[in-house]
Amino acid sequence: MSNWPDDLKKQVDGLTVLVSGGYFFDGSLITSLSDDEIRSLVRQALASDIHSFCVCGVFSPCRPDQEQRVAQIIREESSDVFITLSHEIAGLGLIERENVSILNACLRPLALRTMRALEQALPPEIPVFLTQNNGTLLSIDQCIRFPVLTFASGPTNSMVGAAHLTGIQNGIVLDVGGTSTDIGMIVNGRPRHAHAKVYLVDDIRVNTSMPDVLSLPLGGGTIVHVDEETRSICFGPDSVGYQLVTHALAFGGQTITGTDVALAAKLTSRIGHSIVQLPSFIVEQVLDHIRNTISRGIDRIKTNQESIPVILCGGGSILVNSKEAFDGVTNMIRPPHFAVCNAVGATLCRVSATIESIVDLVPSSIDNGVQRKHEIDRLTLLVQQQCEQNGAHPNTVHLVDIEQVPLAYYPGGYKHRVLLTAIGQLDLSKLKGHHQQCGGQQILPEFPVRKPQLSKPLKYTSMINKQPTFDDNGYWIIDPIDIEYIAYGAGILGCGGGGEPYYTKLMCLEMLNNCPGVMRVTSPSSLHPLLDLAAIVGFMGAPTVSYEQLPSGNECLLAISTIEAHLSRKVTCVFCGEIGGANGFRGLLVAASKQIPCIDCDNMGRAFPRLDQKLLFIRGQNVTPTCMCDVLGRTVLYTQETIRNAQELEETLRKECTKMGLRGGLCLPPLTGDQVQKYTVHHSLSLAWFLGKAKFSNHNNAIQAVAQAGHGRIVVSDGKVVSVERNTGAGFVRGHVIIDVEGRMLTIDFQNENLMARFEDKVIASVPDLITLVEQDSGEPLSTETVKYGCRISVLVLPAPEAMTTQEALKYVGPSAFGYNHDYIPPSYHVPVKSVWDVYYNKPSI
Repeated sequence: MSNWPDDLKKQVDGLTVLVSGGYFFDGSLITSLSDDEIRSLVRQALASDIHSFCVCGVFSPCRPDQEQRVAQIIREESSDVFITLSHEIAGLGLIERENVSILNACLRPLALRTMRALEQALPPEIPVFLTQNNGTLLSIDQCIRFPVLTFASGPTNSMVGAAHLTGIQNGIVLDVGGTSTDIGMIVNGRPRHAHAKVYLVDDIRVNTSMPDVLSLPLGGGTIVHVDEETRSICFGPDSVGYQLVTHALAFGGQTITGTDVALAAKLTSRIGHSIVQLPSFIVEQVLDHIRNTISRGIDRIKTNQESIPVILCGGGSILVNSKEAFDGVTNMIRPPHFAVCNAVGATLCRVSATIESIVDLVPSSIDNGVQRKHEIDRLTLLVQQQCEQNGAHPNTVHLVDIEQVPLAYYPGGYKHRVLLTAIGQLDLSKLKGHHQQCGGQQILPEFPVRKPQLSKPLKYTSMINKQPTFDDNGYWIIDPIDIEYIAYGAGILGCGGGGEPYYTKLMCLEMLNNCPGVMRVTSPSSLHPLLDLAAIVGFMGAPTVSYEQLPSGNECLLAISTIEAHLSRKVTCVFCGEIGGANGFRGLLVAASKQIPCIDCDNMGRAFPRLDQKLLFIRGQNVTPTCMCDVLGRTVLYTQETIRNAQELEETLRKECTKMGLRGGLCLPPLTGDQVQKYTVHHSLSLAWFLGKAKFSNHNNAIQAVAQAGHGRIVVSDGKVVSVERNTGAGFVRGHVIIDVEGRMLTIDFQNENLMARFEDKVIASVPDLITLVEQDSGEPLSTETVKYGCRISVLVLPAPEAMTTQEALKYVGPSAFGYNHDYIPPSYHVPVKSVWDVYYNKPSI
């Protein structure tokens, strides 16, 4: 329950225990399940009057047997408790799957009461179903088991209904209501869904399937604000909402709404009881705004460059002139019964199933696609069988969605995360019989109703223009807002790679919540040249695996201890090996755990894919002693007798990391204070902090502020991604992104991180400079794994640290190191990166 509001967490958390078990990404055991341990904890929970259990295992979507065994043990101890198994709720992503499973477990008692009451209110011979988030059905008994799956079925129903009423299998649905417009894509007759970065309650992130919908503040009740003096208007975002029938001009009210403009423009004539006449400048400007907003929304939601149809539905769709031409749209269709598409979609009886797995998919060039076809066919059969078990008629089941994402940093293989969804027509007779058999037999248990505990109100602290705090010794004391700043900056400095900082951010926030003030940062200049010894830490592995297999927190600590024992010397401080991405926080976490300071520096000033691209190795420093440790505490120590150079270290550690389940904590050769001065990029934590501060303090021009804070530039503003290609080789994900910039095509090449930006043969940016894609609307950085067609983006280029632009460094991190026949063009001058001490720290007078 990381990042949950305190009051909600206090209500929900009856007993939380981490037990033995779990699997690695390849299905091998982390540890065996202990039946005795589980049974003892279940009895403890029952004695504490706990009646709803949530079971979450590492990589359970790929191997669910341990979760199923835990459920069996719980059921043996009590036959009338609620059990939620995480693999039945969501896919890979441990924290998100855990969150949605806990929410489901909370709702189980309420769902039972609600569903049974609904059953009793209807004739007993009528089976009852509810629509779920993906537009398919859940029976009463499935709703009792999975109530969380019904959270967002509304927009999905409209898309399903629109496809049914028009017969269109591939297109865009524009659902306009009273206050907002939902734009979604239907693919093969079904809504396209999002599986990541979905928030159900507050900041609780989940990964259950939700409709991929763009919501815009535009509806029939949206208020038109008129400035008579300048003859200009502002359309929304506020709305009269359900009070349209009393506030709008069409109903005798005094407020100009979108509906009134539609009447004045003769787009409709059957609403209200008053004649609406408006000045032409109001009508023209509102219609222009609507057209531009809709056009932009359609462009963002599209999945390819081809023109496709758009279906208008919802009562507010009268605001859109279906006879107008829109770029990228073949035709605008407003079907009969457009106002009730939602209800139509809800009554189409289809059921679904989804599975997710990590498998080898050999490139078709190797065996003409034989192995890949065999693996996909196997998974397809599994998802079809699951769909039948959920109630679909066998003859109607078909695959509607398949997603294949390669795993980065997996040497010698072709591992992919594969997600498949199948749907079929409801076999009503089968489910009706099941309904009659099960209905009314379960006794409704009486659970005590607990009054909410009084808790302190949430503290909403402003994120704008926060200043760092220093203690009497000059240490920078990190607080939660600093973490938010650094997390954003680490995402920018990741250059599309390095793994998402979200999970390490949560770990930092959790640590600060338990131990405020424990994170201290010091400047490289404060270190003693000889007496201080700094450990370099970080994690090696595949980002996809790290989303599921979270670190224990001891990996880097044990790696440090092993090297301390080898050197017979204690480290006095810590810093992260790379500031870009998830590893940017690792130094803070490890240093706080050891109660020593973290240094404001790193070895790259960004993220790069290989260890031999770290500054200390580029400058010829020793590559040993180096230690790697896995989640079980198994360590491997490399000394000068076993490893000779940085390239050999990279290759050896990659192989060892694979044996450890593609996830291992590292400690690289420690540096003295003098060596830290010479062989690191200074003030990288400060730079990340300044980037975050710029973003959160400049809502109106965040992207420009971030570019300025990084002494960089915006090379593309408001471009559109029109193509993304990915492939794997030698453990890296390679490919390119093509961005349409006012008719010119900008290509971004990447190898885990973004490498090169070019208009045809004209290179406008390249490594080692930092190339980062950010969402145009939010300013959030996009990784090479998540960027997709239709994204509206800006491209930032920040200058590389001066130490990474020398001729010595360019051999390892310049364009030629990645196979390009292009010379790096350095900036005419370098602007030194200031530290937080340079800007904010006032030394106490003596």
